[in-house]
Amino acid sequence: MPEPLTAEDWLSLAPGLSIGEKVSVNEITFRGSTLTDISAAFWKEGYLSLPPLFAEDELAPIRNAIYTLSGRGIAPVYIYLYDQPWHLFARLGVLLRHFLGESFGVLPNLWAWHLDREGARGWPPHRDCDAETVFGEGDDAVLMSLSLWLPLTDTDESNGCMYVVPQSRLKAANGSPMPFNPDPLDAKALPVKAGSLLGWPQDLYHWGGAYTEAAKNPRVSLSLEFQNRAFDPLAEPLINMSQPPSFDARRSLIVDQFEKYRHIDPGLSAEK
Repeated sequence: MPEPLTAEDWLSLAPGLSIGEKVSVNEITFRGSTLTDISAAFWKEGYLSLPPLFAEDELAPIRNAIYTLSGRGIAPVYIYLYDQPWHLFARLGVLLRHFLGESFGVLPNLWAWHLDREGARGWPPHRDCDAETVFGEGDDAVLMSLSLWLPLTDTDESNGCMYVVPQSRLKAANGSPMPFNPDPLDAKALPVKAGSLLGWPQDLYHWGGAYTEAAKNPRVSLSLEFQNRAFDPLAEPLINMSQPPSFDARRSLIVDQFEKYRHIDPGLSAEK
């Protein structure tokens, strides 16, 4: 656990951010036709990619705090000690309810990245859940869980944008899943602007690219995972989006992430 330890110390590192402040979050609204189009693209392609939804003044304080944490050798995931990352995702309530039902929970799985050196990489090819997370087909399809990835800076192939392998490319002729062996020709790069939103069912293969000498800016991003409460919890405790954890609970949750994700990145530590 890095220093500083108290909430007041953390607040001193991030002017403009808060911890445990009660606020009313304004959800982003989507017209019914827009949600229909988003949903159609999601089920066709196997993921969602939305243009910028958040203003720069929402992103900048969080991004700057991550720069400060990284400068002190503190892992970017500690940004979740603050309220503002939770508020960003809470603003997506309309979208989340559309895909996961009125009663959805936040899985205790979260991370943040700051790539700013040549050779730094996002996580290697993986799935967020090895079990099937989509049931049924067409209009009858039901989604059990959803991962969202939110870039705080512009991302492209030069600074480590996300790559996905559409589910259609992982099906054998008989429709059964094929063993996964990453092939760059199967992957689709998803360059996006700051404040955009990427999302996928948790059984979709994806990975982060590499930061190269051609990069024009760092790649800073957040991720959070959500579940339809109609299914047994994939992990516990499920968090209520309208009531983010207390400071102490956030701190414990963050510490737990390093062990949880070490199978994806064996080099993870609480230091940058």
